[in-house]
Amino acid sequence: MSIPASPSLNFLVIDDNADSRFLLVKTLLRKFPAALVQECQSAPSAIDLVRQESHSAVVMHRASELTGLQLLRELRAANGTVPIIVVSSIDRSQEAKALGADGFLLYDEWLRIGTVVAELLKSRSSRPPFATESQEEAAK
Repeated sequence: MSIPASPSLNFLVIDDNADSRFLLVKTLLRKFPAALVQECQSAPSAIDLVRQESHSAVVMHRASELTGLQLLRELRAANGTVPIIVVSSIDRSQEAKALGADGFLLYDEWLRIGTVVAELLKSRSSRPPFATESQEEAAK
């Protein structure tokens, strides 16, 4: 599979556990060695980063202040277009996708994160961005 060509791929990895965050970052950099990867552990910081900066994709587990699904809801409200991949030890894929996740990966599959992100970036290049219900209401 070809990786989308871009000299400016940058990712945000959100996880309140430093060891888990390290593994996700290391695995992403293995697939995208020239990418910039920001790390975040707190929900307020993650929400601010997603609102204020442009990211190629967000990989999130959870932040100390919110559950993963709560954080996903806040991230999607802050930015309706950034691709978000949720990583969880519990299969909440249906709930995550209903809240706007573009991808879901069980934590024991974390070695696949680079491939999942590459597939998502490739598919997103031809797909319109996700719109939240509040954004759809505002557009009416």
